[in-house]
Amino acid sequence: MGLLISAALIAASCSGGDDSAASTTIAITTTTTTPPSSTTTSSTTTTTATTTTSVSAATTTSNDVTRMPLTGEPVDDESEIPDRPALVVKISNAPSSVLPQAGLNSADIVFHEVINDNASRLAVVFHSRGSDPIGPIRSGRTQDINLLLSLNRPLFAWSGGNRAVTRAIEGSELIDLSFQRTSGYYRRGSRSAPNDLYSSTEVLWGHTPDDSQGPTQVFEYLRAGDAVIGSPATDITIQLDGIGSRWRYDADSNGYYRSQNGVVHNTETSIGVEQVWTRNVVVMMADYGRNQFDGNPEAQVLGSNPVFIFSGGTVRSGTWLRFEPTEPFGFFDTAEDLNPLGLQPGRTWLEIPRNLDGVLDWSE
Repeated sequence: MGLLISAALIAASCSGGDDSAASTTIAITTTTTTPPSSTTTSSTTTTTATTTTSVSAATTTSNDVTRMPLTGEPVDDESEIPDRPALVVKISNAPSSVLPQAGLNSADIVFHEVINDNASRLAVVFHSRGSDPIGPIRSGRTQDINLLLSLNRPLFAWSGGNRAVTRAIEGSELIDLSFQRTSGYYRRGSRSAPNDLYSSTEVLWGHTPDDSQGPTQVFEYLRAGDAVIGSPATDITIQLDGIGSRWRYDADSNGYYRSQNGVVHNTETSIGVEQVWTRNVVVMMADYGRNQFDGNPEAQVLGSNPVFIFSGGTVRSGTWLRFEPTEPFGFFDTAEDLNPLGLQPGRTWLEIPRNLDGVLDWSE
């Protein structure tokens, strides 16, 4: 998978840091989507560390094997890849009142974005696996269009929005599965409106148009045997306005486990409740403007800004580059050298905080 980049725009972007920092190397092995076993406890305190650490880039070749397009997990044959489009579900992330959300650990990718001052929301992407239930399902934002079009015209499940947002999404290449015009949503009596709207991936995939196609690969992945060469980073804190995320790495499972605003972040599954986890945590700094229609924050996800990739208990810093909504996300050591920073095969959370000092810290 290649990434076409404008030379003029590259020259204006930022680069990574000093290569003299201490590094940690781990080998990449084939992974599965089975949730790793780990404790579900998390401290309520936040450990901080300098964010000036830099790392060496690892060599990546993502086209060496047939892979699940949104997790990079190797498959023996293309027939194992589900013949369906990506499905994006907008899920509420209001503090405490909506927890536990349903379906987060079945997603291939989760985007965490600022939507209002002191509020955030999740764009949860399903393809390789499904979930019943999923929710609570909430409204979309105009920033979702540029963020999600790399998924090759995904289905977009949301509760609706104001007139400007609705017109923008209806006029985009997202396949609109709004609650206002699509069957298969239901209200949960145990929840209070507006955080009571739910559905399932099976029901929503049932609305797939005949001409829909599956997603293409959106990240670069490491090959089996390649090494992640980075600085140690096992305790990560990220601030998205009023939402504080904490990820703690568990070496036994090679996974990251999430807390939010000082408490364990759990998710509902079809059989119970478990702590939110992922294989990769990508922190993609973004400038936020103001939407011209309603004044809400608008993440600028085209262009370039710093990126920090947490994988295998390490951190690699670099820059992200992306200049068209349909392009994949390009993560590189520097905009000059363009050495890709590959992810471990597996699920990815992509946190998108404001590009401000102090929003990201980590420690060993």
